[in-house]
Amino acid sequence: MRPLPSPSMDDLATACKRFGPGRLPGADRRTIGAGYAGASAALGFALAFAVAMVVLPALGVTSDLVHPFWGASALVALPFVVPTAFAASALVWRVLPASGTAAGLVGGLLATLLTYLGSLVLVFLVAIPLAWSSGTGTVLTEATGLVVLVGFFAAVLTAWLTIPVGCVCGAVYERARTIS
Repeated sequence: MRPLPSPSMDDLATACKRFGPGRLPGADRRTIGAGYAGASAALGFALAFAVAMVVLPALGVTSDLVHPFWGASALVALPFVVPTAFAASALVWRVLPASGTAAGLVGGLLATLLTYLGSLVLVFLVAIPLAWSSGTGTVLTEATGLVVLVGFFAAVLTAWLTIPVGCVCGAVYERARTIS
């Protein structure tokens, strides 16, 4: 039995351009296309993570870090992460001077890190009125504590994979821009 061929960068770039966000309005503009690519990667990763957190325990995987709660958390994070990934990716590609695979790798890394930071800022902005409504008087402390807790678990559970995925997606996006 012959092994299946592994997809090349060109195959991935062609598939993304043909079936992915490259077909959306404005995707031919570098910054908008990068925003679509970043948002699509964030959406795809969050959904895959949520499914994995439900399926893995059903398959018998036991760990405190593999639990349906984390999958639900990924779904709750979607309204924070996806728009932030769009904005972060568009911003990075707006200031990213070069193009090519290396620029895509660096851009993907920077966009992923900026997505984490931007999402935590949004969580903070949502946490302030929630903490204020609790009436304890320690609004900034509670909001900051929530952001630190969310950031810690987001980093522990996902950064080990989102950072390389972000780099690869940036490289694929740059390659897709050169394919006619």
